[in-house]
Amino acid sequence: MGKVITTLMGVLFFFNNLAVAEFNFDTLPEKLTTYYSSAIQPIDALKRKLRENDFEVLSTIEVLEGEIVLTITNNELKSTNSYVATLQLLVNTVNSEIRVQNPSYFGAAYLQDKYYYGQFKETLVSLENVLGEMSEVEESYDLKELPQFQFMYGLPFFKDSIRIKSKGNPLIKVRESEYVAYSLRLPNGSLLVGHRFSRRNNTFLKTIKEEKNAQLLPYESMIEEGRVSILNPKYYLALSLPFLDLAKFMKIATAPDTIKREISKTYR
Repeated sequence: MGKVITTLMGVLFFFNNLAVAEFNFDTLPEKLTTYYSSAIQPIDALKRKLRENDFEVLSTIEVLEGEIVLTITNNELKSTNSYVATLQLLVNTVNSEIRVQNPSYFGAAYLQDKYYYGQFKETLVSLENVLGEMSEVEESYDLKELPQFQFMYGLPFFKDSIRIKSKGNPLIKVRESEYVAYSLRLPNGSLLVGHRFSRRNNTFLKTIKEEKNAQLLPYESMIEEGRVSILNPKYYLALSLPFLDLAKFMKIATAPDTIKREISKTYR
């Protein structure tokens, strides 16, 4: 009887640790999934599990009706001193699904030659401890091409960021602005700022039927040595929606200017 119990305990331990063992960083993949999907959970329980696994929840925003985005960070993410210092996690009560940004995907795009595959293993294991089984989504992109990602010829690359003018000290503007959802001080002294848009301004996602990917918001700015910049929206939106085609891109042609204008409100 004792041997049976021991065997059963071993089997249970094996299955409980399948999630942790799922990420195999020994083999370089051709493509990376943009997001991971998992079963929905109550937000209070989700936040508790995130804290227990060394994540900090920076903000909770209803981006669209029934679609709530949690912005999270941890020490591994912050150590990059980049836009991948945060991850956006969508609790979609409409589709009964959770989606979270894949740090490997966005890390490959943002960190360029400083990125290596497997860099975010600790974060991914912690995420799977929180979310349970995580599945790759349809959206993906070639790993080798992510550092040079460009939607199409003539459109911006990662390096083509946009400067945002600030009337006065931008750090003071951030502290006083009603349009700021969160700010995160990075180890190198830069400040990553998440901006709160109205649901009306977020409806561009509905226009192209991408409500399921509302986790691409909130939009962030970066303050470095007193200068404010953002990723060019024509780059960021295409990177976040790698299956976006030209027809859909044209349907939201005004979205990049709207995003810049909304972020500029903070720094007026």
